[in-house]
Amino acid sequence: MRVGAEPLLAYALTTDPDPIRVGAPATLRLVARGGMAPAYCRRISLGIPTGTGAGALTADPASIVTPPVQGGGHQDQGGGWTIARSTPSGSAVFTATPNAARGWLAGVTPLTLELGAVAVNAALGGTVLTVTEETSADGTNWVARTAELGVPKFPADFAFRYFAPSAIHVANGSCVRLTWQGSPAVYTMRWGLRGECDVSAVKEWDSPPLHDTTTFRLAATLPGGTAERVLTTTVTVFRPHLRVRDLAARRHVRMIGADQRLDPPRSGPALRLRAETDGILVGHVRAKAGAAPATIRVGTAEYAQIFTSDNRDTSRVPAETPFHVPIRRGALVEIGASGGADDDFGLTWLPMGTGRLAPAD
Repeated sequence: MRVGAEPLLAYALTTDPDPIRVGAPATLRLVARGGMAPAYCRRISLGIPTGTGAGALTADPASIVTPPVQGGGHQDQGGGWTIARSTPSGSAVFTATPNAARGWLAGVTPLTLELGAVAVNAALGGTVLTVTEETSADGTNWVARTAELGVPKFPADFAFRYFAPSAIHVANGSCVRLTWQGSPAVYTMRWGLRGECDVSAVKEWDSPPLHDTTTFRLAATLPGGTAERVLTTTVTVFRPHLRVRDLAARRHVRMIGADQRLDPPRSGPALRLRAETDGILVGHVRAKAGAAPATIRVGTAEYAQIFTSDNRDTSRVPAETPFHVPIRRGALVEIGASGGADDDFGLTWLPMGTGRLAPAD
């Protein structure tokens, strides 16, 4: 097993209360789900720094309660997951493992690990939790990957909430007034690519004129401390400015026209089509589980590509192979496929403007 690389799973950490307060109990909830694509997983570990300092979360890891893991009950997802704890020097590690040999996690099949009754120590500051996953994209090449999640610790009476704009939809060129409630702290407003200003002395702030949809990020920090609490809000702009180069239009401009569904031939000669405009050919191929691989071929004068779906391994969840192929106006496109009646093929033409993939013969 290799160690390193970016995590395959996506993580979201929430706390109760939010933010957590020093000297008071707290609950942590870690939600893990498939990231850019589903992934196989054999373990997820959450490491918590222990001690009495600002960089530690708790000095009493033995008091932490671990309710049952939520999710992952289906056999493909691991057949249920259990949590075990260990306490190496300076940390407490909580490791969730599936009852089956592995679990298959997608974006819609999350796991939730909860740590309750965490006795937060009395030192203000920010601590960093370490998530370690043992994952594989294909169920064979296993890699230990890590991610870090920051958790700020604020005073017991600290409050920062209700960050909102005066309007969530505005016309191009309009301003909004942003308001919030918070305890004394250093407040920094950030927006757009480079906008930033100190708003510590106020509890409301007028934005500059907005010309496109803008996300505002308000951060609260304590003087001399490392803890940071961030709230965000987004304002949508009707008819925003465009940032383009060399754009000329006399009348209406349509970037993507009406889609055209196509049926690739599974036998016989290839489908020959002529592109009436620039566009993108998108599709997928998914072979039946346990059956021979299925393929689809797309060729032009510039290139030819073959896309294959292989689901002969019935121990894995059947997967489809998606693809997209850019096509130039006037190009001759040849499309062919091979597979059985139970294989699934999808093919759609997305023209840039108006234009079909018309028969070439």
